[in-house]
Amino acid sequence: MSNAETIIEEIGLYLEKSSLKKSNITKEELITFIENKWKEADDEKYNIHQGCIYIGRMTNEYIWAKDFDNMMRWLAEDEKHISSKKHEAYIRNYYKGQCCLECGNEEKALEYFHLSYADNPDYIFERAPFCYEFFNRHLENPRELNSEIDDEPETDYYIELDYWKAFFKEEGELCYHFLDDEGEIMEDSSELQEKGISYLEDHQEEILHTMLGELLKIYPDLQKAYDYTEEYKKDCMPDIKTIKGFSGLLSPTIFYVTSVIKDDYPYIGFSFNCPWDIEHDLGFMVHKDRVVEIGDAALAFDTFIAQNDAQLR
Repeated sequence: MSNAETIIEEIGLYLEKSSLKKSNITKEELITFIENKWKEADDEKYNIHQGCIYIGRMTNEYIWAKDFDNMMRWLAEDEKHISSKKHEAYIRNYYKGQCCLECGNEEKALEYFHLSYADNPDYIFERAPFCYEFFNRHLENPRELNSEIDDEPETDYYIELDYWKAFFKEEGELCYHFLDDEGEIMEDSSELQEKGISYLEDHQEEILHTMLGELLKIYPDLQKAYDYTEEYKKDCMPDIKTIKGFSGLLSPTIFYVTSVIKDDYPYIGFSFNCPWDIEHDLGFMVHKDRVVEIGDAALAFDTFIAQNDAQLR
């Protein structure tokens, strides 16, 4: 009986554990764990989709470490995976060339780019600029590249919430977006949306406490729903008695100021990284200091929830 599925799952759990806010797992320990587990798994690992994801992860780990030999070894593992058969040779060769270039081996990168170019002369010029600009310099007849840079509108805004920084023990600014009536990110904000930002700045402690207080109420039910074993519960979903317990588990990532207005204030959705659901994370929809709903991170930009609440109250 194959052991691959069980081992792939073990790798996934270890990766989740390593990404936790309080994790003490080092990069070296992570790489060693995956290397050993990968060797332990039988060849069925090449037929499991998640195995392809972990191959890509290890390839990138060695790119970041500028370890060319180990990177090439994992690219060879990628060739064995069933997913690689879905791509044409010119796509696979381009990918190898990009990895080699990122790892610092220009000679090998050029070799793979030429292989890709021979099969499809246009493909590389549709990909990453740093790749096709490098390759173009080595062509006997270089192409004329478009040097014009499109000015994209600024849609990322940042704010410092001092109380939040102290509570979560994290530095830096928090990114946010303004959403239009269709829930799409927009460049400009309305006067009432800006009023919502001012309210958040002035009431940041109250808003955070309210959100986490509501989360604390449903937290025992969430623990039952996720049903972590004792081994993982202490890291992913430990028992918590006060909102302070969330400070070491959650990290605010982004928030969205919607165009849904009630009583002259917009609904705002907040997204957090959380250890019990790394794939979907955690989201709140809030109006002033009232929590409308708690769900996954997608809730933070779900304007339908905001519109529905605005009509009901």
